[in-house]
Amino acid sequence: MRKRTYGHLINSSCFKDCLVEDAIALHESRETPTSRRDDCPQASVHNLVGTAMIQKKIQSLDLMSISRLLPNCSYDKQKFAAITIRIHSPACTVLLFTSGKMVLTGCRSYMQCVLAAHEVVRLLRHGVPGVFLRLRNVTIQNIVGNVDLMLKNASMDLERFHTDHNIFSTYQKNMFPGLIFRPDNSPVVLLVFLSGKIVITGGKSTSDVNGGWTLLWPIVQQYIKHHDLTAS
Repeated sequence: MRKRTYGHLINSSCFKDCLVEDAIALHESRETPTSRRDDCPQASVHNLVGTAMIQKKIQSLDLMSISRLLPNCSYDKQKFAAITIRIHSPACTVLLFTSGKMVLTGCRSYMQCVLAAHEVVRLLRHGVPGVFLRLRNVTIQNIVGNVDLMLKNASMDLERFHTDHNIFSTYQKNMFPGLIFRPDNSPVVLLVFLSGKIVITGGKSTSDVNGGWTLLWPIVQQYIKHHDLTAS
């Protein structure tokens, strides 16, 4: 059903109107995986944050009226300036502002982000007929990935990690259980936890996530602390 719904969009004017940066982001989402060391665990994309803009001929969108028309949405003007729209397929949560700007979260690829943005525009066109609306500038702002080192009888030595890299790291275990590692010349930031679970954030493409993690893996690997089970 989804292919029938969106298959025609590939050759439509909506994609022809996309800017060059959209095409670059689409290309990056289809990149071949960055070369990595054989012992380097694979990083996977967990969440993507994107933005888009709805081109319109009216000055601003009436979010109160839109909230009454669209399904699966919530709007409280006193609490937040945007309407929250939840899309089932692709799974995505969209914040829509009166200016027409959208913030999209929950997608796992650039194409899902594009489809979710198109779905919002389709719903608006259906609910507000006669108003010119067109999707523009779908761009990726942040990609969040994760890695599970699957540590057995081991844990991350975050105290030593912070001591050795105190200039580039933050670790306050009473406030946050993970170590935040922001090295120079890296496209990503790592959140490292005792269990060996690692969150990779700050990248704007899949190559940032994979390349940044491959670059930092040798450093992280040094702080895996194995436990001696034979000790009394």
